[in-house]
Amino acid sequence: MYAKPNPQDAYRQQGILTANPVELIVMLYDGCIKQLKLGCLALDDKNYEKSNVSFQKAQRIIMELITSLDFRYELAHDLMRLYEFMLEQIVEGNLKKEKAPVLGTMELLEELRGAWAQVSKSGAASVAVAE
Repeated sequence: MYAKPNPQDAYRQQGILTANPVELIVMLYDGCIKQLKLGCLALDDKNYEKSNVSFQKAQRIIMELITSLDFRYELAHDLMRLYEFMLEQIVEGNLKKEKAPVLGTMELLEELRGAWAQVSKSGAASVAVAE
């Protein structure tokens, strides 16, 4: 028996396939923020297995952001340092079962997400993003 296709999954996949590089970066930020929120909620519930899964997903998203950097641009080097810091904070929060480092990372991600969303709306070229 085959599972029925989920229209939301198809819509999401179509959005990914038609997105430009900057829009993909914004999507990655959205996904990472979502995973960090889920991880924090799981910490509140003392569901450490679930928080670990969410935090590891967030780490993988940040690693994807790192692989998207184009080091021909100085901005990429600055973003690399920020992403490394974020990874450290997520790992610390996950190991210590504390939300504070993760919440700080979420704030940074939300600020960066806003900046990339502005770049996307302005139609500017993708600076520091490999094409």
